[in-house]
Amino acid sequence: MSVQTSRLFESALHDLCATQTAQAEFSDNAQLLLRERYLARDADGQVGETPEAMLRRVARALARAERADDAGSWETAFYEVMARLEFHPGSRTLANAGTAQPQLANCFVFPVEDSQASVLRTFSESSVVKSFGGGCGFNYSNVRPRGDQVRGNPGLAVGPVALLKMFDDATKLFRQRGRYESGNMAILDVDHPDVLEFIAAKRADGWLSMTNISLGVSDAFMRAVAADGPWTLVNRRTGLPVRTLPARELFAAACELACETGDPGLIFLDHMNRTNPLRDSMGDIVATNPCGEIGLYPYEACNLGYVNLPRLLLPPDRRDAPHLFDTDRLRVVLAAGVRMIDNAISESWFPVEEIRAAVRANRRIGIGVTGWAESLAMAGIPYDSEEALRCATVLARAMREFAHDASVALGRERGPFPNVQRSVWKDAETQPRNVAVLAMPPSGNNAVIFDTSFSIEPFFAMSYTQRVFGGREIRSVNGLLLRELAARGVAEEDLIDQIADNGGGVQGLSRVPEDVQRVYRTAHDIAPEWHVRMQAAFQEHVDNAVTKTVNLPSTATPAQVAELYQQAWRLGCKGITVYRDTSRADQAIEATTRSPAPVADCDATDGACAVCD
Repeated sequence: MSVQTSRLFESALHDLCATQTAQAEFSDNAQLLLRERYLARDADGQVGETPEAMLRRVARALARAERADDAGSWETAFYEVMARLEFHPGSRTLANAGTAQPQLANCFVFPVEDSQASVLRTFSESSVVKSFGGGCGFNYSNVRPRGDQVRGNPGLAVGPVALLKMFDDATKLFRQRGRYESGNMAILDVDHPDVLEFIAAKRADGWLSMTNISLGVSDAFMRAVAADGPWTLVNRRTGLPVRTLPARELFAAACELACETGDPGLIFLDHMNRTNPLRDSMGDIVATNPCGEIGLYPYEACNLGYVNLPRLLLPPDRRDAPHLFDTDRLRVVLAAGVRMIDNAISESWFPVEEIRAAVRANRRIGIGVTGWAESLAMAGIPYDSEEALRCATVLARAMREFAHDASVALGRERGPFPNVQRSVWKDAETQPRNVAVLAMPPSGNNAVIFDTSFSIEPFFAMSYTQRVFGGREIRSVNGLLLRELAARGVAEEDLIDQIADNGGGVQGLSRVPEDVQRVYRTAHDIAPEWHVRMQAAFQEHVDNAVTKTVNLPSTATPAQVAELYQQAWRLGCKGITVYRDTSRADQAIEATTRSPAPVADCDATDGACAVCD
């Protein structure tokens, strides 16, 4: 961190500590969500905490990692940046900081080796983590294929898909305080002999409902698809090939099932590891958290945080696209945020000793955003435009610079992450506190708390229904749109009904001016290739990964999915997920209609996964 940056943050911290004027104002939906999930309860299960008290609890708990003579000032600074709704840590930190067992991480990755002992150990450890609200990721590729021999006896191996079912069923049994259902990410490498069975594992609607599945694909496989070449499946136990088939046949099967069910997504493992600072000494990362925004080594966990972008948008007379945000304030918010999430690692309790060791060895954090679509709309910039892509690049580059500077400053103050000597920074003059700093998680719950749009997603709909817990529905109308229309003399009367009758959007509504229609486009109004381009624009400067759902109309075809998957690989994305509208009987968010369809609690189908917040 430069001297100028340090002085800027010190000045801002002084102002925060001196004024203490912020008091958070939460929407009705946010207060409902906070009450259901985050506010502390007494022994009888009754809520005994206000939202403001929650923020003070979190600020006080995270400031415990500071030196005793500085803790009070940092507690004030942390509270102020949260109360201003500029930055919040992830949901587990909001819920658990300052409690008796403060498990503050969101998601974890566990190893799955080819032995009964390994599988049972992972099953036990991951079940304990789920009981404290953590989502879990697994790569099953080391498991021998179904029907393989066990101790010399042929035909006994159950294969990876049977294990998926076992882990999925266990997830439904463990919920933190009855409020959090966990979730899983299951990855299988594309050369595993059971890959076709894996691809089809979620064909039956409702099957593996707590698990997202993704193929772990390599550059070699994608090149074989492009060249219409052969692809060989290999038994990991023996190292011997068991079958060769056309790469395009396997790829087409994945695309067909993704179109039909939303799964599998793809994890581009070579892209994931190309920028991995620990790859040369620790090998490849092969698994991610449930929503795919952070690749993790075994027993690592992700601690998340969110910048609320609309709060940092420059006033209209100072905006000059692609520079939309107050970079001085963004630098301060990220410096506070990096410190808060790093403190969360220090203050977190972990139910498994190997997790504590792995998390503190790398101190990996993942700071993302909410309100990207809202920020573009406030600036009058269509999401599906070259100008929006330039704005994304400028923002992501600034966030990477500011967050890395903050991590380096912490490294000077407290020491770099312990595995730094195994990283690309081993001989560097400046070494960061954290092996990685940025990610783009789905931000479902945090976006509701901030009353903003989800992560870097476009508006899902102008009117939508979201199920946030146990069947309780939150219905939201885009207030920004209503204010824009009101300023143009378009009354709200009957407009909500018209939007509902129009599939949740405003395209083609005669009462809505054309320039407003151009800016207020929903996920289904935007051509799928623009979704991928936006993801790639952020990914260029995000050191972890980016979760992004490419929403497809119900008429989408497997061929279109194939093109999107190939586009994402060509543009350097680390993973991709598609979701064809109505391809599942229930989904996390529905555009509000006259009779809203039932919606589910979790899945990263629309930027609203509750597991990874």
